[in-house]
Amino acid sequence: MADMLVEMVRRAEASVASGYYDVDRETRPGRPLSAALALYPSFPVIAEVKTASPSRGRLSPHTVEELIDSYMAGRAAALSVLTEPSGFRGSLDALRRAAATGLPVLMKDFIISERQLEAAAALGAGTVLLIQEVFGILPVERRDELIAHAHDLGLEVLLEAGSEAALLQAMSSEADVLGINQRDLRTFVVDVGKGARLLPLALTASRQVVLMSGLEQRSEVARARDLGASGVLVGGALASSRDPRAALRNLEVPR
Repeated sequence: MADMLVEMVRRAEASVASGYYDVDRETRPGRPLSAALALYPSFPVIAEVKTASPSRGRLSPHTVEELIDSYMAGRAAALSVLTEPSGFRGSLDALRRAAATGLPVLMKDFIISERQLEAAAALGAGTVLLIQEVFGILPVERRDELIAHAHDLGLEVLLEAGSEAALLQAMSSEADVLGINQRDLRTFVVDVGKGARLLPLALTASRQVVLMSGLEQRSEVARARDLGASGVLVGGALASSRDPRAALRNLEVPR
């Protein structure tokens, strides 16, 4: 079986080299994710603007604009936007449109370069996603270099991990928020019990922790809250729904 994470890193390198991320370099980062996680009135759901994936192909019948409008009406605490252009068919224009809502926006991509961070800051993201396992493919010191550059640009960093070993490494970083991804990015297989196993460890870092992938039901969101997560990120279940607004509201639980 192909290692999907290696493939996505190579695609990211090609996209950076092609100039895809070369946008206006004026820095104007948006609202940080951490504030929404701390202050949103209900338990925070980060709704993801995601129209396709490498494993499923086209997964949403909606346009980017329709998803953003639905998430606004559905009371999303923040937006996550896929900007990776090939496997996920994301776009930087989607990031710009999401930032225009005024909600906190997370740029979700396979970030390997300062150029990607500069694009995030220029287009209004307040937070960027880094993936701990990527720095087993790239030189390990690149993680801390990218985190430092993100902070210099006024961006927060959400550093995700998909295993206990990767989480322990992530906890040693200067990332602002930790993420537990229940999807194995090498195989794209989801383990819905991973969050329950890893959250107790993540919480010892005294940082906000977001649970990601495999969340579809209100009961699963409530379970993440009860286990101590600071919020959840939901993508495919919302984007593939016939009514993303209603689907998002159905996930709402009190703090």
